[in-house]
Amino acid sequence: MNTLNWRTAAAVELNDKLIPDPNAQHNLLDRLYGARVAVDGAFLHIDPRPAPDAERHTPGTPYDVYVVPASAVRVLRYQQRQDGPPNVYV
Repeated sequence: MNTLNWRTAAAVELNDKLIPDPNAQHNLLDRLYGARVAVDGAFLHIDPRPAPDAERHTPGTPYDVYVVPASAVRVLRYQQRQDGPPNVYV
């Protein structure tokens, strides 16, 4: 298994309600905001806890991560911060 590169997604929209709501497991979600995500090949790993909750996670305490195929993802939006000067193309 690879080490996953996690990012905070501004928005994840799925084709169907697939991910349990971290605050009410009986509700399934098709839209998540502020969730952590990692791409591994043709799969998207989703930690549905909002990023502030995920950052306060106590080491050694288990939490759920869901994996969906890329074909189930309608939109994945995150923000990239540019460090340094912009790229110049000639």
